Amino acid sequence: MPLALRSATPSDLDALEGLESRGFSGDRFTRRQLRHLLQRAHGLTLIAEDATGSVVPLGYGTLLFRRNSRAARLYSLCVAPEARGQGVGKALLEALERDGRKRGCERMTLEVRADNRVALGLYRRAGFRLACWLDDYYEDGCAAWRMVKALGLSREQPAVVPQGSPSVAAPATSSAPSSTPPSEPSSVTSGEDAVVTPCGSPSMVD
Repeated sequence: MPLALRSATPSDLDALEGLESRGFSGDRFTRRQLRHLLQRAHGLTLIAEDATGSVVPLGYGTLLFRRNSRAARLYSLCVAPEARGQGVGKALLEALERDGRKRGCERMTLEVRADNRVALGLYRRAGFRLACWLDDYYEDGCAAWRMVKALGLSREQPAVVPQGSPSVAAPATSSAPSSTPPSEPSSVTSGEDAVVTPCGSPSMVD
């Protein structure tokens, strides 16, 4: 699917609210939270659209930056159910990473549901590694994994507002909460992963 990525504006509030409603079964952002992301948050929100001319957004991603920090946080990544499996999430993730590098960020972090194998696999393939386990992180009691990726240095130009950027599949939701860290999450880890330590440890990233 040919995609076009652009920066979100306050006029996209209704569209983002619709994506949240269709894309997530729980832990959705409220309209007020989305308005804050669009108007006041220190970050970047990109919207993915069909480059053939459809005005219905296929997904969005938000990357937050913290002043005086070299870390960027993937705050949200949402893909419309009908657009999953077509590279929309991957395109958003890659574009946000490029922008993080352009701003001098050295690493990127995120939190993902522990029972969301689709999203975990996606982030692993993108180069993220498990960092720590977060008990009772979501509103239904499900735990989360915090993941981190070193961005490194890049000479690439940022993909902020690329009309026709290259192309995570959207995380699939699950109603089964998880509160115990798996001893060996074989489907999402490899020998390259760092030892998982409790969140809050001095060795953890921001």
